[in-house]
Amino acid sequence: MKRQILAAFTVAVAASAFAQSNRAAAEKQILANEMAVNKAFEKHDLAAINKLILAEGVTVDPMGVTSVADFLKMVPEMKMSPGWKIDSSKVQWIDDNTAMHSYRWTGKGAMMGQPMPSPTWSSTLWVLRSGQWRAAFHQETVAMTPPPPPPPANEGPPGL
Repeated sequence: MKRQILAAFTVAVAASAFAQSNRAAAEKQILANEMAVNKAFEKHDLAAINKLILAEGVTVDPMGVTSVADFLKMVPEMKMSPGWKIDSSKVQWIDDNTAMHSYRWTGKGAMMGQPMPSPTWSSTLWVLRSGQWRAAFHQETVAMTPPPPPPPANEGPPGL
């Protein structure tokens, strides 16, 4: 009986280690894909964009919800300056085939003649389809400066 418990425990530990190493490799791929999508938008490379984004996906930004098909029509109007940056990355796993990458994007550019907000807090939902990590949903929220802390409370009546 002890051997069976030990064997089951060993299998569970091995499976957990394998899953963690698979997730670590997947996270590297997701981060690389996020960079590749941004580079593809900067260069207006529709072929690369279509390899990384699901056709049925959507994006949400301050202008609203846009299908991938409609967003791709706007790519020629996008002007991203080189030098943009992604930092503060965090990957949260939904299940083994779905992960959300949240990050801060900083850069310069314009979309349809309007300046791109920067920085933004962004997130992309990545799904594993046919062995490839592809973006299914993307959102951007303009980053705000936190308000100043409240003044310290007075300890006693004024003038004392």
